[in-house]
Amino acid sequence: MGVTSMFGLIDLKTPLLGIAVLLGVCWLALRRKSPRNLPPGPTGWPLLGYLPKLLRSECPCETLMYESRKYGEVLSVNLAGQLTVVLNSATSIREGFNNPLVTDRPLTTLYDNLVPNGKGVATCSGNAWSIQRRFCLRALRGFGFGKASFGDTISTETSRVIEEMRDHKGAPFSPTLLFTNSVSNIICSVTFGKTFEYSDPKFQKLLATINRAFELTGAGGPLVFLPLAQKLTFLPSYRELQRCIGDILDFVREEIEAHRSILDVDDPRDLIDHYLIAEQHRNLDEKQNDISSHINADNMVITIFEIFMAGTETTANSLRWAVLYLMEYPEVQTKIQQEIDRVVGRNRFPRLADRPNMPFIEATIIELQRTSPITPLPLARYTSSDTEIQGYSIPKDTIVLANLMSVCKDESLWEKPDVFDPGRFIKDGKMFQPDDFLIFGAGRRVCLGEGLARMELFISLSNLLHQFTFKKPEETTILSFKATEALTRAPLEYETRVILRD
Repeated sequence: MGVTSMFGLIDLKTPLLGIAVLLGVCWLALRRKSPRNLPPGPTGWPLLGYLPKLLRSECPCETLMYESRKYGEVLSVNLAGQLTVVLNSATSIREGFNNPLVTDRPLTTLYDNLVPNGKGVATCSGNAWSIQRRFCLRALRGFGFGKASFGDTISTETSRVIEEMRDHKGAPFSPTLLFTNSVSNIICSVTFGKTFEYSDPKFQKLLATINRAFELTGAGGPLVFLPLAQKLTFLPSYRELQRCIGDILDFVREEIEAHRSILDVDDPRDLIDHYLIAEQHRNLDEKQNDISSHINADNMVITIFEIFMAGTETTANSLRWAVLYLMEYPEVQTKIQQEIDRVVGRNRFPRLADRPNMPFIEATIIELQRTSPITPLPLARYTSSDTEIQGYSIPKDTIVLANLMSVCKDESLWEKPDVFDPGRFIKDGKMFQPDDFLIFGAGRRVCLGEGLARMELFISLSNLLHQFTFKKPEETTILSFKATEALTRAPLEYETRVILRD
């Protein structure tokens, strides 16, 4: 080797060695600062910690589940300098999420440039969260949310899906867009007080933007809360995500302004009207207290956006999983149809009032959610003060994740958890839901839309199976149950055939 080549190699190695030493020193410093009695967990790389492995993982929730088998149901990882605790059991999730010190959300810059002062009900903390949650629940219940009367809205939208499916005349088709149209329209009726034609180009552009936003957030959706993520705003994917969010927020703003011009304070039609009325009352009374200060225009935009986004993607994907499993397990489909025919008959559609008498379809829905959880890693929590979970010390400003996939596959809770068996939720001829079924979360921040999701899934599936039998396309021998790991977990694209029942 020549002298020049040797010095070139030394020049290259020296800075690399220096960087390695610096990273090592920083890593050791972080280790020294770590409090005692933390939950155990894998160490990973210096500084970046466990983040590289999590980002490379095809399914982060399964990767964390396997780590929990080695380190225990409560484990801690360093994600680029952010201490993160992962709860992998029903017991630890209930304890952690019922802890008032584990109720906050970590900060994120996703909305900062778009709505600088906005705090949405799903992503804010403290008084801003508790006040908005109470307000939203009260407003939603005011126009029938969760009541039998609202079931008619869902039934009307499902009838549109049935007519669209009839038009395929038994030919294979993908149900993805049809389910997204239907579910999104139900959320539109709740938030905007109206529905859209499936052919409306503006509506279709909105749905495509929502889908793209979920894709860009990726399987590590909760990781957008990491401090490191806040420094990556220069990345093209982050900028595209913000553009998508901005476009959806603009759509929401347009709807809000349209509502302002025709607002009837004596006859609120939807969630936007309830916000506008509350905002109007606040503006008329300058002595209004802190409660009404959180019901303002900026918070309204973000909250409507969050409800619309979450309500569309989750239930639409649940219906896609349902059809996939019903094709794979025709005996389950037949048993549901027999239950429908016995309780409802063939001369009318099932309705919400029939639900108590139809335990098997209810058990099937729960088993679908257990077998293929839509949000296996829900939005992160944040500790507002030092606390404890399962005897471990959890310091202030720690991110806390609930790994629902680990709960859904826990052999100590479910016999043969990898087997699809709705019968596990039937006891003495009735459907029962164990306390360990935590798909909608636990504690004070349990999912705001749980009641609506349950109504939608029951009415949609019972009405569809009243009319159709779902079958594999003739050329399809094996169905894939692999998932796209975005912010919500969806099945890969597939096609189905609907056969009209007599």
